[in-house]
Amino acid sequence: MVREMRANTAIGEACITLNGKDYLFRPSLKAMSRLGEGDEIVKVFAALSEPLQINPFFPEQSYRAWERNVLSTAYDVLCACCDDDITPLIGHMGSRWNSFVPGAMPTTDMVHIARCMMKHGVVGTVPAPVATTEGAYSREFNPRDFASDAVAHLGMSTADAWNLTMTEFTGAMKSKFGKPETKIPTLEQVDADMAWLEEINAIRDAGKA
Repeated sequence: MVREMRANTAIGEACITLNGKDYLFRPSLKAMSRLGEGDEIVKVFAALSEPLQINPFFPEQSYRAWERNVLSTAYDVLCACCDDDITPLIGHMGSRWNSFVPGAMPTTDMVHIARCMMKHGVVGTVPAPVATTEGAYSREFNPRDFASDAVAHLGMSTADAWNLTMTEFTGAMKSKFGKPETKIPTLEQVDADMAWLEEINAIRDAGKA
């Protein structure tokens, strides 16, 4: 029987108990670093969020390809976020070529928990002020940078910093430093930038004449 036990879900933890053993999943900066380099971590995040697109000519094949990609990504995320051997939960490769032995956890639960891990591990869920850079996209996520910031600005040890989730990190930074400065340009700044751009284009056009 699989049942979810209490964990500090506010910072992204999840705890699953199987046959009396607890498996704690924690999306720490260290766990995120196990997924690869900065650009690879972002690709993992994107893969878990990939929408299902069915090819009308090959519906079953397209669904299976999507399922394989999402499930294999979820498998990697769950392994990265737990220090224990979780094969009883999520399964393992079989002895025959390309075969897989499923674990006790339903695949839908695997994907759901993996998505939660990435959400708390990369983005964080601390509410942000209205005027922020929320929604901005980055091609890389570098856990080392945030761990270094936690050591430098929050007075944490290196080990404790690496054990932070992004939800914890953003909450702590917000509590210490308050609202971040807005980076949304004012109308005056937009007008000034447009005027500058027109001057540059005029100089370029004159040079081509």
